[in-house]
Amino acid sequence: MDTQAIEDMLAVAVSAGDEGRLDDAEAAFRAVLVMSPGHDEALFGLGLNLMIARRFQEAVAPLARAAEAPDAEPVRRQCLAHALFLTGAFSRAAETFAAADTVEPLPDGARLTWARAAAYAALERSPAQDALDLYARVAGPLAEALETVAREGFAILVAFQRLDAARALGAWLEARNPADVVRTHELRVLVDPDIDRAPPAYVEALFDDFAERFDHKLVDMLGYEAPKLLCDLVARQGGRFERILDLGCGTGLAAPHLRPFGGRLTGVDLSAAMLAKAAERGDYDALVREEAVAFLENRPDGFDLILAADVLIYFGDLAPVFAAAAGAMPTGGLLAFSTELGERGWRLLASARYAHGDNYVRKTSAPWFQLVDREEIPLRREATGVTAGCLYLLKRL
Repeated sequence: MDTQAIEDMLAVAVSAGDEGRLDDAEAAFRAVLVMSPGHDEALFGLGLNLMIARRFQEAVAPLARAAEAPDAEPVRRQCLAHALFLTGAFSRAAETFAAADTVEPLPDGARLTWARAAAYAALERSPAQDALDLYARVAGPLAEALETVAREGFAILVAFQRLDAARALGAWLEARNPADVVRTHELRVLVDPDIDRAPPAYVEALFDDFAERFDHKLVDMLGYEAPKLLCDLVARQGGRFERILDLGCGTGLAAPHLRPFGGRLTGVDLSAAMLAKAAERGDYDALVREEAVAFLENRPDGFDLILAADVLIYFGDLAPVFAAAAGAMPTGGLLAFSTELGERGWRLLASARYAHGDNYVRKTSAPWFQLVDREEIPLRREATGVTAGCLYLLKRL
């Protein structure tokens, strides 16, 4: 074993990681492990590198081996516990946090994650109130409001498809605040798969609450690029559009990509808080607060280009949307939109969004539109996987 070569390669790996060159760092850590398969520093470095790259499932194995090394620093076990939590292995995460805490008291952030992991694991076998009481005991004086923990836990459990546990938390929340339209609808989704669209009041409340952290969550954390990629589809067709509509504009992520097409740009959204964020960008000529289909139905031949990024995912039956969009544009107008890709028909997901099969989209749009372009994409990261999406560009017949 060439000890110097190993140390030199480890230094390369650490330097690359410090500089944010994650691919280079991974390659160098793996090279060390080829030379010295049990090298605990390389295992730990590789695990951290994979965590930074959000490849949490892959990070678990090297972090577990690094944590098993003799005299391993407590931080290694803490990092392993975080990785387990981020893969939905809540019971193992709670056990690992607990073991780490016996060696060295956990930092505040780690203790709160431990408390959540313990509560989410307990929901598999205990009533919601008992699980939340466990959260409070583990968190101690750091404990957050139980309703906050339950709301965030509901979303996490749905993302990891722990639906029985999610139903328990949802029922706990609904009992405390029956007027909460977001929780009421999301709980209903878990018991009634035939709902054919998200209620406007739900969409409005959901995105009013989400507006402040929307861009950071979708773009920075979930890798969301649908608005840009849809505009790339439109750009392939060339030309200028005099009247452009950003339907469900949200905070205005699409606006910088729509502006190069020229013309007057209008944004429409149900959420006043999202529209306020869009106004801050200063890219729109007009911003309107209205439900999408109702707006389209009142604008005959109003737009040459309509873009709807992550809007149709809140509709099951797309026929009313296509009919309204067709009425709002002249022959030759373009409709660009994204969907979550399903197998066939439309299907209500536990996330309260809808997936649509490609054949369904083609058949349902056919009375009004011709398919011009289509591209399957990774729409966004979701829990430990990626949501498959599809971009469509249709031309008005």
